[in-house]
Amino acid sequence: MKNIDILNNKKNNYFLSIGGIGEIGGNNYLYSFEGEQVIVDAGISFADDSLPGVDITIPDPYIFLNNTIKPKAMILTHAHEDHVGALEYYFDKIDFPIYCNKFTFSYIKHKFKKIPNFEKKFIIIKNNEIVKFNNFSFQLIPTTHSIPDPAGIFFQTSSGNIFHTGDWKIDKNPVTGDPFSYDNYEILRKEKIDLLVGDSTNAGVKEISRSESELDPSFDHLFKTLKGRIIVTCFSSNIARLKTVISNALKHDKKIFVVGRSIKRAINTAIEENLIDNFEILNEKLFDDYNRDKIVLICTGSQGEKNSALSKIANNTHNHIKLSAKDNIIFSSKEIPGNEKSISYLKNSFSYLGLNIISDEDEFVHVSGHPGIKEIKEFYSYLKPLSLIPMHGEYLHLKQHLKIAEDLDIQKTSLLLSGDICQLDLTNKNHKIVDQIIIDKLPVIQNSIIEEVNFINERGKILNNGIVSISCIINKNFDDLKMQIYDKGFPFPFNEQLIEEEIKEIFLNKILFIKDEFNEETLNNLLLDISKKTFSRNFSLKPEFFIHISLI
Repeated sequence: MKNIDILNNKKNNYFLSIGGIGEIGGNNYLYSFEGEQVIVDAGISFADDSLPGVDITIPDPYIFLNNTIKPKAMILTHAHEDHVGALEYYFDKIDFPIYCNKFTFSYIKHKFKKIPNFEKKFIIIKNNEIVKFNNFSFQLIPTTHSIPDPAGIFFQTSSGNIFHTGDWKIDKNPVTGDPFSYDNYEILRKEKIDLLVGDSTNAGVKEISRSESELDPSFDHLFKTLKGRIIVTCFSSNIARLKTVISNALKHDKKIFVVGRSIKRAINTAIEENLIDNFEILNEKLFDDYNRDKIVLICTGSQGEKNSALSKIANNTHNHIKLSAKDNIIFSSKEIPGNEKSISYLKNSFSYLGLNIISDEDEFVHVSGHPGIKEIKEFYSYLKPLSLIPMHGEYLHLKQHLKIAEDLDIQKTSLLLSGDICQLDLTNKNHKIVDQIIIDKLPVIQNSIIEEVNFINERGKILNNGIVSISCIINKNFDDLKMQIYDKGFPFPFNEQLIEEEIKEIFLNKILFIKDEFNEETLNNLLLDISKKTFSRNFSLKPEFFIHISLI
């Protein structure tokens, strides 16, 4: 990674988005202050249709887990999975301290309990506590979001100051944590913000993001009036939403079932931290034993993840949870861009089962955890940043964020994408892209990072063209050849005998030219090439081939 070496330059400051700019999710950022690097967040992303059978990806962590650079630390802004979810997959390779506040540690520690002495890598700090390194210092600045203890990061360097907002909104009456207060930001206003790296998720939304507490009457009404079982799906780490759902379920004397490892972990953490009152989570095996009007099921999988419990329930393949007409499902989450197709499939599956489907288009069941245009303008008018780099959003959101900056007369802005190495000019604010690297999205399967992704191409090929297996027995005189073709997932019926004869004829003719220098590998490659061309010629498709030749 030769071009990464520029980050070791002791004269300049740099910013690199490893993930999180130009997309929703995968937040992973690198700052380099005169040769000292620090990583901010370690998030996951949802996989798209280009990765069949994969639900989760992470930005390639080997950008910073290599011998070229040596980060001094990682800082976690809050405990949402798109900011901390990737950490568990490369935790063993981290040899630098991880800084976070108490709740963030309480949430993610459950991921590492099987690792001896895992806690030694973490340093728990308080909000506003100053942590100093040779070339920079930082402190966490508390804000409000849909999870307890979210924070932005205030970096101070000899060249100037940077504020990395993290996820935030103006919530004066949050369900968990303290209300939004400008008192927390007095130090930023006093010290001057040379660069603000800011959340762009809702930069095109005109409406303000309403308070999480405003959802309480809505869920109260729904739990009071809906007949039949109620399923609520939301993001597993949305602690505030979980508290709203659980408190209203208990208020109406509902029996609560929870399905999904991550959402159980989130609820248990919230109970441990006294954010949610302890309650009985019933075993899902007892799902059919209770009055239908008294059941609330809380479940992950709101984004249509194919391997989630919710998808199994929708497809009626879950071992214990079976739904039917007159049951209800509430989608209490935003559709992340790129997941619309999967979510639509999920809703159609529930519709086929006869469920009453409720989303934010039907009832007030979701508020965003991110600021809209009015909130961003109010916040920036207070902070008065001198330059801006938009982050956390797709390209359209980044552009909309720049429009807000223009309206506020913030003249120094930089539009980056993940992989752009930006040299920061904190004096004159003339930040510039000096290099670019390609950053892969690595799939995660069965809790492991898959670094060799050729299998993805094979999966795609199998998905579209099927598999053909050809077994061939041939004697060493080449005068007796038997062949058998098997197929799986191949879209067209075909006369196997005719295709076999066509391949055999070409194969035997070709052997005449190589029989003095053949071996099994040569014969395998020859038969593979002939088979590919035969199927392409007859069907205009190229299935995945498995060739087996036996010489007798």
